[in-house]
Amino acid sequence: MKGPCDKYQIVTDKLIGLLEKGVKPWTRSWSSNGESVFKNLASGHCYTGINPIICAIDMLSLGSNDPYFVGFSQAKELGWKLQKGSKATWLGWGRSFPVEEEDGTQKWAGAAKWLNVFHCSLFDDADAEIKISDRIASYNTGDRSEVNPDARIPEVEDFINLTGAKISYGGGRAFYTPTADAIQMPAINSFESANSFYATMIHELTHWTGHSSRCDRTLSGKFGSKDYAYEELIAEIGAAFGCNDFGIDSEMDSHASYIDSWLERMKSDKKFFFKAASEARKANQFLNELKTKEVPKLIAA
Repeated sequence: MKGPCDKYQIVTDKLIGLLEKGVKPWTRSWSSNGESVFKNLASGHCYTGINPIICAIDMLSLGSNDPYFVGFSQAKELGWKLQKGSKATWLGWGRSFPVEEEDGTQKWAGAAKWLNVFHCSLFDDADAEIKISDRIASYNTGDRSEVNPDARIPEVEDFINLTGAKISYGGGRAFYTPTADAIQMPAINSFESANSFYATMIHELTHWTGHSSRCDRTLSGKFGSKDYAYEELIAEIGAAFGCNDFGIDSEMDSHASYIDSWLERMKSDKKFFFKAASEARKANQFLNELKTKEVPKLIAA
């Protein structure tokens, strides 16, 4: 039986509602000019980690396009009044710190907690000197629609080559084969846009990180199985993290059976999404560590 403040359940229930409508909140990049577009409207603090996805879940659930949130006390200081019945957005906060043992050795410990904020649309600023619209205008950094989705991005292509992954080009399907530890990709001109190609490539590279020599995930699930669908969710969220690093969208078609399986698992396990997001984050961190290498060649696609 869930408690009144079961944060995992609260986030999962909202995500289920979106997925049942066919909306995947992690597909649009949450980066602009090198920083997260999801911000605290009072302080300007940019949300990172899994928090932008949690923000996107609530933003989309409320039918808004404004990626701004604010704490109750912060809003009160600005003269903004929270509307009756408004629900909080629960964000995860965590940090790690060194702890010295009795023998002088050092280990790392962690601390984590939930923090609540509210979407900017849930406040009334009628009596406030500082208007919410004015504060939003001060943070807006331009129209992302100006980005050309067909333009090739050397930074992304360098990154693909830096991974050292075995990649073949041709055919009409994109997939990673664990037994051969190889990726098959259609040529870039087979995609609707360069962005779509990059999103698909980063998706497959996320699968590639699951090999036993890298992040060591279970990749033996057959198509249609729960393990297969779980790995697909990891790859989708991993692609979202990776595309966000480059400021591009990660919209991809998902097989209906994947979404059905995700919904089934989420309805029985409130931490299912968070587990997949944690694995996706590890995969993204593994890929980011490869960016320090020298570029060996140009992409051949």
